[in-house]
Amino acid sequence: MSTTYTLGHEDSEVRRLLLQGRVYRADTRHALLMAGLKPGMQVLDVGSGPGDVSFLAAEIVGPNGSVHGVDAADIVHLARSRAAEQGRTNVSFTQSALDELVLEEPVDAVIGRLILMHLPDPVAALRRLAGLVRPGGVVAFAENDIVSVHSYPEIPMFRTVTDAVARSFEALGLDISFGPKLGALFQEAGLGIPRMAVGAPMGGADDIDLLTYAAEIWRLVYPIADGLGLTADVPAPDDMLSLLQREMSAAKASIMMPPQITAWVQVR
Repeated sequence: MSTTYTLGHEDSEVRRLLLQGRVYRADTRHALLMAGLKPGMQVLDVGSGPGDVSFLAAEIVGPNGSVHGVDAADIVHLARSRAAEQGRTNVSFTQSALDELVLEEPVDAVIGRLILMHLPDPVAALRRLAGLVRPGGVVAFAENDIVSVHSYPEIPMFRTVTDAVARSFEALGLDISFGPKLGALFQEAGLGIPRMAVGAPMGGADDIDLLTYAAEIWRLVYPIADGLGLTADVPAPDDMLSLLQREMSAAKASIMMPPQITAWVQVR
């Protein structure tokens, strides 16, 4: 059940992950509350990365609860540093592959964002992780729907880049429509029919975090897109942000980044 995270953890990818944490913060917090996280809970955050979801969960469970993040990559060192800088005493992090993870006692909730799509067998992972939750507890996971990215009104350059990003992710072996499949995956794992919610960050030309996030995704996949012959009519990564902002301003346009779909169940 080891991850097959193909995007790496170079400095540029870490910057993108931190931007992602800010861009999806409100939607993720809302989804965790809807899923049933509440003060006093003991929570396991799977694929915790730089810690943003863990920190959100820690805010919800409060000082009488705790959150433990686990990630197979050494990015846990960054998560620990951020926790220390922010003075968070109810959050901890461990570097471990999921199939090597052992808990001393069951938790009240297992959560994760953008992790199942990187696992070779997400159904088996869901089944095993649900087994770490005490009866009545919560299993909640969020994944994206990349194909739903749009600009309103349509900006041809953004559409071309978005299509190239989608094809690049597919070339990496990633399912660009993974989020909408969560309902079926939960049922295949024997967890029943989950409740689900969707939230998407959307903004205009003045939303610098959102536009920078879009540009950093393009930077991430540009070498793959170039290898696929998809970069002839699109801007280079260094030019993406300024050109996107200019075209959005001219068209009075907004962009919607990948909707985040969250599914959750209460463990029987």
